[in-house]
Amino acid sequence: MRILHLIHSEGVYGAERILMYLAREQQRRGHEPVLGSIGPLGAGPKEIETTAQSSGLPVVPIRIASRPTPGVIRSLLQRVREIAPDVLHSHGYKADILLGFLPGRVRGPMLTTLHGWTSAGKLDALWLYEQLDRISLRRIDAVVVVAPPMLQLPALRHIAPHRLHLIENGIPTLAERLEEMAARGAAALPRELLVFTAQQPTVVAIGRLSREKGLVVLLEAFARVRAARACQLLIVGEGPERAALQRRIQQLRLTGSVLISGYVEGADRLLEHAAGFVMSSLTEGMPLVLLEALQWQVPILATRVGAIPELLEDVRRGQLVEPGDVAGLAAGLERVLAADAGASVTPAPTSRFSSAVMAEKYLDRYQRIRERLS
Repeated sequence: MRILHLIHSEGVYGAERILMYLAREQQRRGHEPVLGSIGPLGAGPKEIETTAQSSGLPVVPIRIASRPTPGVIRSLLQRVREIAPDVLHSHGYKADILLGFLPGRVRGPMLTTLHGWTSAGKLDALWLYEQLDRISLRRIDAVVVVAPPMLQLPALRHIAPHRLHLIENGIPTLAERLEEMAARGAAALPRELLVFTAQQPTVVAIGRLSREKGLVVLLEAFARVRAARACQLLIVGEGPERAALQRRIQQLRLTGSVLISGYVEGADRLLEHAAGFVMSSLTEGMPLVLLEALQWQVPILATRVGAIPELLEDVRRGQLVEPGDVAGLAAGLERVLAADAGASVTPAPTSRFSSAVMAEKYLDRYQRIRERLS
């Protein structure tokens, strides 16, 4: 099958890396995945495009105007027809809205994956797109969620049961991931980050700098811990909240103890040099970075959201705290830094959360959609 993966990406984070793990497994099985990278008119090469190309994934840049007008939809549909995929696989609201409302005979078989679900306020520009996305999901041939709790989302209650499916995220083994990065010449970890982590015990957080990641709460909790012991916090990622987080670091007098590094490819490699890993999210699906962290020999502290509790309890690993709980997060950080996470350090189960299992489930779902529409 030729599978067109459509995504509007602002970096290379969880959804983007899952897409590439999935595409790599599809290539190994003799299929033809193509990355359709959506961006605004006039935009240059995007980070996901260069990363995908270095991994041997064919890339088609798709540049369209931002508003979902009939002309934009026609333009996108024309590009899709030029690629002539057997299946469309959407990875975000942009493609959902632009193609999901079209009849299947016009756009072809289509599946979408909800990698996570955030909720914008009604004054937020994204709110209207969220509402349109929720409606479009009712018309797309298959909607996939990546974590069991997502099946209960109120926004999905109007989707017919035969269209709603669970396929959990999966990743290659640590050895496979490191080998792949070496094969395509991935950059070494920045020296300044290695120097930083060597100065004092360092807890690492990895992810997009956005509100739902709860990083302001993490800073508040870390400030309490830092007042009592020598330690550091390294936040790896980029996003719209960076300036606000930098201001809060200054207000809490944490300059020098907290470093925001920006995006780092293969950021989980930093966990080899860390005292522990922390995830302070207020909402999640099945976070890829947590699956990666489980492959390293470090204590883990995470919030009780999405599939995180089931994942950590399944492997009997790590600590859980309530989202938004500054005191609970501070106490958890204390235990991480004291190397008292209260659980044996073992890898995540490879059978359940492997990229190979994930790929087989998606391929089966593609085939079922095609058979139903033929």
